[in-house]
Amino acid sequence: MQKLSLTSRPAKIGGSVNTRTEMHGTEEVPGQDIPISGIILSVEELRAITDEETAGEGLFKVEGDQYIPRFMCFDSLKVAHKFENATIKLSGGVPSTTYKNAKIKGITLTPVGGAMTEMHCTLQVHPENGDPSAQQLLNAKVKISLKAELEEEEADDPELPLDHQDSVPIELDPEARTNPDVEETKRSKRKSRK
Repeated sequence: MQKLSLTSRPAKIGGSVNTRTEMHGTEEVPGQDIPISGIILSVEELRAITDEETAGEGLFKVEGDQYIPRFMCFDSLKVAHKFENATIKLSGGVPSTTYKNAKIKGITLTPVGGAMTEMHCTLQVHPENGDPSAQQLLNAKVKISLKAELEEEEADDPELPLDHQDSVPIELDPEARTNPDVEETKRSKRKSRK
């Protein structure tokens, strides 16, 4: 399983924190969606976020002795997967807080100079008594560190065999290949052109 680990670094919480109640079995549990931006990633961290070994080479090129974004026409790139089982620590502009069993979703990446990438995301956390309120979090400049695992995809569909050796070809009756409604429409169009 792909693991993500970011040491403490500056970030900024957005101007709107969503609060909600979730059902965990029969128990109501408070939840918050905390938008966070300005997390700067190294190439190694970019690889962990994207789960792609060539992410650095894909997003950056060398010009002279500088690493610059390869594609200046992209504003940011959205990451399709999420991270779960996250431990997130916030400090600095808010009371020191550790959220456990959190999720990280809505990740977008913006390549910046020097082979660094800026990450924006939403932290899905379960605040406990004593954790900062949504109002305390709004627009706060914080330090963030986190550890998480790549969310495993659920196997909804069974895998179909790719080996077609045992399959039986389906043969259609040539008469069955024509759609009588389509043929009638074609004949009508030909008559109307005359």
